Amino acid sequence: MLVLEPHCGVSGDMLLGALLDLGASRARLEPLERFEGLGVAGTEIRIAKTVKQGLSATCVDVLPKEHYHARSGEELRVLLDAAATFADASEEVRRRAGAALELLLAAEAQVHGSDPESVHLHEAGSFDTIVDVLGFFLLLENLGFPPLCSLPVRVGGGTVRTAHGLLAVPVPAVAALAARCGIPLEGGPVRKEIATPTGVALLASSGARFLQDLPSVVPLRVGYGAGRKDFSVPNVLRALLCRGDAEGEEKGDALEEVLLFEVSIDDMTGEEMGRVLALLQEVALESHLVQALGKKGRPLFLLRILAKREHFDSVADLLFGETSTIGFRYWPVGRRKMEYTVERRPMKGEDRFVRVKISRLGGVTKEKVEFDDRFDPR
Repeated sequence: MLVLEPHCGVSGDMLLGALLDLGASRARLEPLERFEGLGVAGTEIRIAKTVKQGLSATCVDVLPKEHYHARSGEELRVLLDAAATFADASEEVRRRAGAALELLLAAEAQVHGSDPESVHLHEAGSFDTIVDVLGFFLLLENLGFPPLCSLPVRVGGGTVRTAHGLLAVPVPAVAALAARCGIPLEGGPVRKEIATPTGVALLASSGARFLQDLPSVVPLRVGYGAGRKDFSVPNVLRALLCRGDAEGEEKGDALEEVLLFEVSIDDMTGEEMGRVLALLQEVALESHLVQALGKKGRPLFLLRILAKREHFDSVADLLFGETSTIGFRYWPVGRRKMEYTVERRPMKGEDRFVRVKISRLGGVTKEKVEFDDRFDPR
């Protein structure tokens, strides 16, 4: 589990710095320095250690060589796709980075009364934004895509001068993102802008669960990403790479985030749905079929699927390719599970062995003989 603490705001640079400070490989960002084209003539990414109010942190400064006044939403999409291809980004990184950019564009379009395709971004229109968005998920992948939690975002206060004039903090795009994605905001601890639209969009698209207080965790590594400003408080974002339960097993985190899919189908037979369930067993953690009533009292099937984030495309392809649906719902959910091992034990009174599943979490232990082994004469 990765816990983010934006006590002094959040930005793309601070998130990159925190992940690098945790041990993510700098090499994942190097292709973005060499990228050229679409108005970009290379980029310098400076990574250095700094000290903020006595705290050692990693500072990331992205300096693209480019000439631009603003870019449209469509131009930024093309730029992100080209940079992702050049960096050999995985489909999961592309999907998440694309989702972050779409959230950013939708928020800016809402603020300016435009649409995501034609809205022009000024401060967020630089290649710097593409490096932040793509780099964040490249580094997160390098850390194994741990489930994310975040504490409320401190946004600062006062006003800030932008290309559109003097604006109140939080700036309109940050407020729009928070309203759209249900992100908790808090004022302070300084009267400056400390939460940027890019940083908030990355939190929103990361699937992070927002908590009021730090959960019960065992930190394994701690990283600090530095902001560019100096205040009376440390301008850093802290990231904790944790085990999710203080008494959990060493095998891993007992708390994880997965995706829950749901779709209603009223024009397929039971036999056809049975085949879909069988196919889902290849990619899903769980799949259930529930009978329900829909519009006008028509009977229908409610299909629910639990799957890991990396299997999103596989589940989506299966639903669109093997069922009659033209759309489905999905959202991130938390899953807490017991760690387990399987042992072979002699069957009492018989000359054979059975498999016993032993599940543990903290001080709780459960044992269960595998059902098939009860009747198997091996």
